[in-house]
Amino acid sequence: MAPRFTRASLLLVCFLGTPLLFSAPYADWSLATLGTPSTDACADDDGDGVPAIWEYYAGRDPRVADGPLLTAVATASVSGVATLTAELAAPVPGTDATVEWQVSGDLVNWTTAATSVNGAPFSGAGAAGVANGRALFRDPTPGARRFARWKIGATSAGPGALGAAPVVTLLRDDRVATLDLDYNAAHPWGHEWVVEEHGRSDAGFRVTWWPDGASPAAMKSMGGCGGCNGACGMPTEGASLAKSLVTASRRVQLQPLVNDAVYHVRVERLNALGEITSAPTELTFNGGDGARVAALRASMTYFDDFNLPEGPANPWLWNHAHTTAADPRFQQFFINAQYHVHSLIGTQTTGPYPGDKAQVAQRFRRPLAIEPGVRRRIVFDLDTPVGPRAVWYLDLNPVPVDLTGHTEFFDDDGTFGLPAGVLRLRGGGEKFSVHLIGPDGTMRQIAATYLFDSGLQSFPNVRRSYDVRLGTDGIEVYLDGRKIIDSSFGATPFPVGNYSLLWSAIGYNTSKENSPYFLVHWDNFGFDGPVVEPRTVHNYVAQIAGDDYRKAGRWAGAFPTITVPIPDDTHPTVAGATAEAWLVWTYQMGEYHPFALVPGDHVLVNGVAYPLPDLLNNSSPLATRLVKWDQGHTARIKLGDIVRGGPSPLRVGDNTFQFFAENTGILNLHVEVLFPPGMEPVYTPPAALHHFPMHHELPKFGAPARIQQIGTVVLGDDIPYFDEPARVVAVVAGRARATVLIGNESGTNQPLSHLVTPARSAELWATGGVAGIRRVELFLRPYGGGPETSRRLSVLTTQRDAPAPQVRHGFEFDTTALPNGDYELFVLATGADGVLSHPAYLHSGFHFDAGEWAGAYFPVRIRIAN
Repeated sequence: MAPRFTRASLLLVCFLGTPLLFSAPYADWSLATLGTPSTDACADDDGDGVPAIWEYYAGRDPRVADGPLLTAVATASVSGVATLTAELAAPVPGTDATVEWQVSGDLVNWTTAATSVNGAPFSGAGAAGVANGRALFRDPTPGARRFARWKIGATSAGPGALGAAPVVTLLRDDRVATLDLDYNAAHPWGHEWVVEEHGRSDAGFRVTWWPDGASPAAMKSMGGCGGCNGACGMPTEGASLAKSLVTASRRVQLQPLVNDAVYHVRVERLNALGEITSAPTELTFNGGDGARVAALRASMTYFDDFNLPEGPANPWLWNHAHTTAADPRFQQFFINAQYHVHSLIGTQTTGPYPGDKAQVAQRFRRPLAIEPGVRRRIVFDLDTPVGPRAVWYLDLNPVPVDLTGHTEFFDDDGTFGLPAGVLRLRGGGEKFSVHLIGPDGTMRQIAATYLFDSGLQSFPNVRRSYDVRLGTDGIEVYLDGRKIIDSSFGATPFPVGNYSLLWSAIGYNTSKENSPYFLVHWDNFGFDGPVVEPRTVHNYVAQIAGDDYRKAGRWAGAFPTITVPIPDDTHPTVAGATAEAWLVWTYQMGEYHPFALVPGDHVLVNGVAYPLPDLLNNSSPLATRLVKWDQGHTARIKLGDIVRGGPSPLRVGDNTFQFFAENTGILNLHVEVLFPPGMEPVYTPPAALHHFPMHHELPKFGAPARIQQIGTVVLGDDIPYFDEPARVVAVVAGRARATVLIGNESGTNQPLSHLVTPARSAELWATGGVAGIRRVELFLRPYGGGPETSRRLSVLTTQRDAPAPQVRHGFEFDTTALPNGDYELFVLATGADGVLSHPAYLHSGFHFDAGEWAGAYFPVRIRIAN
C-alpha cells in the first residue's frame, strides 16, 4: 500500500501503515484514553497541536493540552561546519509506532537519517543520542540549505491493505449515467451493509467524476448534491470540475452530464471511518446519451423534458395545488439544477390545520384521448419514494381536478372516493400497482408487482423509465424496457373519453417516520394521441410560497378576500377571437367542521357576484357517501368570455375575490384564461410576480443519529417521549460501552450490524443524497442538568479520506470517577456540510420543528451504579 500523508503539525507528518486491526497497541491506547479504538491518527482532541498518533508515541494523554512535542530545529557548529540539529521527545518502549527523521536539500528528495521502530531508541546516521528524555538528531549531510521532518506510522492506526476494486456497471441516458456498485439487480438479496462496531467495515462508496481534461484533484464535493439540494453549489452543466459524492446506495445517478462528452469516473469503497478500503475502479464514458429522450420527444404529442434552468416548471403546461394538511413550507414543485423536477411533500402534524394525509398535485394542462381499439402511450421517468410514508399517483381523471379527493394510503380494494371513473398508477416503496375507480367511486386493483422481486429495486433519486400502453381493454406497463404489468380490464372496459392527467405525491404522517418532507424526482413526461384542446392557458395565482387557505363562514362572520395580481391584458390578440376566463379553487375543511353551502352563497369577483357551485360528484349512480369533508374538491366558475375590444371580468392589476359561504375552506385559488392557439397576449408567469421558494431555502437536517445499544441492552423504538415520564433504559458500572448508529437503520429481524440499503435516512429522502459524516461525539450530563453540565465522553473522526456515508461504532467510557445516579447520554454527528444530525428515535420528529431538528437534544436516560 502506498504511503498516505494526511495533515501535518509543525514538522510532524502522519503516515498510516497497514493495520493489525485492534489487537495492536495504538488501538488499545486509543480505546483506553479516548473511548474508541479508531481515533483518527491525525486528530488533535486537546488542541495542543500534537496529533493523536504522536501523543501515543510519546506516552501522553490526548485529552490534556500539554504543549509541543519537539523543540525548534536549529543549527550547530560541528567541526566548524553549520549543521542542522533537532530534538524530539524520546520514544516510549512497547508501542507499535515507526518514526523516521528525514532530511532534504530541496524539499523534494528526502533521505531517512534516523529511525525508531516499536518504541526502540533512534538509530542511523542522524541519531545523536538521548539527553534529558529527548532524542537528539544531527544532519549527517550538512549544507547551506537543509530541511528536516519526522513522519510516523503505526500498524494499528490506519486503514488496511486495499481490497479489490468495486465492480461497476454504467448505463447512459439523457444528461445522466446510472452506476451499479457491487450490485446484482437480478438478485438483490444480501446487499445490506454489515458494519461492525470497530467502524472499519465497508459502509459505502466515494464516487468521483470529471469531464475530460479536468483534474480530479480540483474536486467539488457534491455532498447533498449527490442528491438535488441547490444549496450544494448548483453545479453548472459542463463545468470543468471534478464532482464527488458519498453514498451507501448501490445504485446512483451522475447528473447533470453533457450528452456525448467524454467523462471519467472513479469509484472507491469507504468504511464507516471514511477510509478508502479498495483499489479504485475507473471508467471513461461518453457523458449522457440523449437518443431515448429525443425519440420520445419526436413521437409524443405532448412532451416535457424539464430542461429549463433551476426554478419553476413550464407554467403553460403545469398547475400546482396542495391540501390543507400539507406543511406550507413543504408543498413545492420545481426544477432543480440537474434538469429534472421535484414534487416536495411534508405532512403538517401541528399548526392550525393538521392532518394525517397530505397531498401535492400537478395537473397537466392538456387532456389525453382514450379511443376504441387504440392503445395510448404515456411515458415518464420516476424514482419511487423509498420511505414508507410516501406514495405517488398518476391519475387519469374524466373531469379536470387540481387535487384528487380519492386518497387512501394503502389503496385497498373497496375503498371509495371522488372523482369516480379514474384509472390510477400507484407506487410506494417496492410496490407498483394499477387501479380502476369505477363509476360508483369504488376502487379495485387491476394488477400489482413488487419491483424488488422483479430485479428493479427502488433507490432514492435514481429515476427509471416507465412506458404505459393504455386502452379501453387493458394496460401494459414497461419499466426500463421490461414488462411488469400486462392486464385486461375484463368485462368492464375503461370508458372512452378525454382524461385530465394529475400527478400526486402523498405523505402519510411523514413525521412518524422522522422525515418532515420527502422528494419525488421525475422527468421526461409525455403522451401521444390527438390534440383535444389546443388552447393556450395563462394562469394567475394569489401566491406561490406558503399557503393561501382562507375560512369562509357566516357563523364566524368570516368573508375572506383573496387578491390575485394580473398585470397582463387578457384580451385575445386577434379580432373576433374569444378567450374564456375561469376561476378555480379547492374546497376543503381545514378543521373538524362540516362543509355547508346554502342558496345565495356567492363570490364577489371585482365586485360582481357569482353563485358558488356545490361539490362536484360525478358518481353514477349518485353516491352521497363519496363526499368527504376532509378531502379536497375542485370548484370551477366560468367568469365569462373575453373578446378583443369587449369587456372583461378581469382587471389589469389586482383582482379581488371575496367569498360569502355558510361554512367552507378555500385554497389553491387561481385564474385561468384560455386562449385560441396563437392568439394569446403577452403573459407574466406567477414566478415573475411572487417569491418562488427553492430547495436550498428549506430547513436543513443532517444524518439520523441514535444510540443503538448500551452494554447488553438493545435500544428499540420505545425511547420515552418528551411528554412522558422518562425512564432508565440501562444501568451501567465501571467501563461502559455505547454503540451508535448514524445515517441508517438496522435491517428488520437482522443482527444489529446489518444496515439496510438503500439507507433509511430522512436526509437522503429529503435531498436525494447525503453529505457524509465527518465527526461523531458522545456526551453525558446529569439527569435534568443544563447544557453547562454536559461533558464530551468521546469524539470520533469519520472523514479520513472522505466523509463516511454511514457509521456504526462502539464507544467505551469510564464511569468509576462519576457519582452514582441518573444521567443523560446523547450522540451528535456533524456532516461534511456542517449540518448537525437529528435524533432518530421513534416519533422524535414530532418533538421538534423541522428548522430545529438538526442538532436537537434527545437524550437516553441511564443509571450509573458502581
